[in-house]
Amino acid sequence: MTYSVIMPDAEISRVLGKLGETARIFGPVQRGTEWAFGPVERAQDLCLDYVTTILPPKKFFTPTRETIFTFDGGAFSRIEDTIPEEKQILLGVHACDVEGFKFLDRVFLGFRSDPRYLRRRNNFLIFALTCKTVSDTCFCLSMGTGPGVTSGFDVLMTDIGRKYVMESGSHDGEQALRSLGLEAATEVDLEAKRAVIERLKGEFKKSVDIDGMPELCLASQDHPVWAKYGRVCLACGQCGMSCPTCFCFDVRESVDASLTKGERYREWDVCLLKEFAEVALGGNFRLERSARLRQFICHNLSYGCYQYSMTKCIGCGRCIRICPVDIDITRIARELRGEKARAEGSP
Repeated sequence: MTYSVIMPDAEISRVLGKLGETARIFGPVQRGTEWAFGPVERAQDLCLDYVTTILPPKKFFTPTRETIFTFDGGAFSRIEDTIPEEKQILLGVHACDVEGFKFLDRVFLGFRSDPRYLRRRNNFLIFALTCKTVSDTCFCLSMGTGPGVTSGFDVLMTDIGRKYVMESGSHDGEQALRSLGLEAATEVDLEAKRAVIERLKGEFKKSVDIDGMPELCLASQDHPVWAKYGRVCLACGQCGMSCPTCFCFDVRESVDASLTKGERYREWDVCLLKEFAEVALGGNFRLERSARLRQFICHNLSYGCYQYSMTKCIGCGRCIRICPVDIDITRIARELRGEKARAEGSP
């Protein structure tokens, strides 16, 4: 049975202090006019009314650049040296990003488990956060990934007006809540939380009809939509870099002049970049920007389903929000179905 408590706004500072006694806390903080997940030292730093972050929180489990191992002569580093065991809390994760973790778990902990991803994942408690508003680029309702959060978290926080309902989603989450000395939530509080979810469902401006979409994408490899948007796509890769479920990386090595010391590392890579599909002697399987755009869109709406039995796209809208030429995955999905583009702001 879920353990539920109430945290008044006035208690946030005390609660953070209590949690911070045993764990490092990361959460949404202001970065200019945007938000990013970063260290939280004080309650004033925390932005629980944020819309979406620049980069998804996957960066804590699969960093933009990470060391695989270092060597010095015949001595090689261990995973414990590069990823120390440390209790950490990732606080304020929206429903869509929680679903993103589930997809990444399928990728990195499925057929062949990635020990670095697993070690980082096990270091964290996830404090999910029900959204307060729906942005113009969100479409998680269509993807079944929000706005409610039903699993994949240790604690779920929902603002019901000057206080938060906090519900446990795991044994560790329940233990964390019991340590805070907060009053139990009432049925009235839980009903207020359900009302928040229902209100959010009515605020979405974007949607995608995902029924049969995986098959449609496979059957539409030569659709004119790819050439149409390929002509304007800059192939900058920002959509892939900001995607919560993109998981591709490149492995590189750095060795000093003596050839006795060095590092093997991996860093994010994305299919929109020209070099991604380049092979020996300069061959390239996706030389055209249209082919790279098709790969990104179809991986999110189609191929991911066949690979991992889950839709890769979680409807967070980051790729729409960040695209410098306004390419919109929901618009492309509609055009694949032969629907006319809708007026901006229409669902």
